[in-house]
Parts: sequence; structure tokens; C-alpha cells
Amino acid sequence: MELVAGTDEHFWANRSSLLQDYYLHDWCVPKHDDKTVFELLVMEMASAGLNWEMILRRREALRTAFADYDLETLASWDEQKVEELMQDPTIIRNRLKIQSVIKNAQATLALPPDYAGLADYMWHFTDGAVVQHHPRSLADTPTQDDLSRRVSKEMKKRGFKFVGPVIVYNYLQACGIIDDRISPQ
Repeated sequence: MELVAGTDEHFWANRSSLLQDYYLHDWCVPKHDDKTVFELLVMEMASAGLNWEMILRRREALRTAFADYDLETLASWDEQKVEELMQDPTIIRNRLKIQSVIKNAQATLALPPDYAGLADYMWHFTDGAVVQHHPRSLADTPTQDDLSRRVSKEMKKRGFKFVGPVIVYNYLQACGIIDDRISPQ
């Protein structure tokens, strides 16, 4: 495995080929598909307190467990379904995180018709522009900023769960709304 250019062996993307592939081909790449944007929200929530590589390894299992992110299906789930998912060893079995997936599907479906979907809603915060910070090292990359705090606050008002400013910052990176790729020095 070659090191990601402009970084050292301790950089998160250089810990495995899976992370490196994600960094090079997916992270900070703009996404406008509603299903993908919802999937990334689920993955970011699931990763809270854990590591991203674990979540990437469970990506297909999460997709399967959460009905391929069909919002109507997810929004209809009840506590019985939560109990069922709590028995699934292929996903992150955290009750609050599972309940948040259901609540977030409901909140997504309740977005005003001004938004074509979740992707449109998320991109409206930057008027469709990518925010580029141009960090020179991991240390230069914030864990949250004014944008993630504003988005977090707005999402919470709309009923989204598990969307604190740090999770939202990571989510905005995953969606490509924020581009924090390390710039060569």
C-alpha cells in the first residue's frame, strides 16, 4: 500500500487499503443522490465513538439491515423492528443509533417541498458550492466549524437525531459539501 500523497503513515487514510480507497475515490467527492446522502448520514451516526474503517467494512450490512435506505420503509418501523435490529450482529447494535435512523427517515420525508430531497436540503446550506479549507495536515482540519454548527442546529429543529456539529462536519465531508483533502505543502 502506497501512502496517500502529501501525508504520512499515521494519517487516517493510510491505515488500510479500504480507508485509502475511500479517501482517494469517495471522501470529499460531491454527492447529489438522495439515497447516498442518507446512507452517509446513517454511516456517520453509526461511526460516533467508533472508527470509520469499521463502518466501511459494515457498509453492505448496514444497507441490507436498513432496507437499502428506502425512506418510506424506514419511517414506518417501530420498536419491534428496533428490537429485531438489536439482535443483528452485522450492524452497530446501539438502540439510540438505530432509533435515529428511523427518526431521520421521518424527518427527511417531512422536509418542505422547497427541497427536492435530502441532498438538495444539505446542499442549500452552501448554495450548491463546495467549501474548501485546503488543510496542509490533519492537525489543520477542524472537527467542526460555523457551517456544521448551523446545519446541526437546523437539522435538530427539523427533527433529525444524532446530528451534533462534529457528526455533521464529518457528514458534510462525506457528502463532498466540505472538501478537506490534505493539500501538498
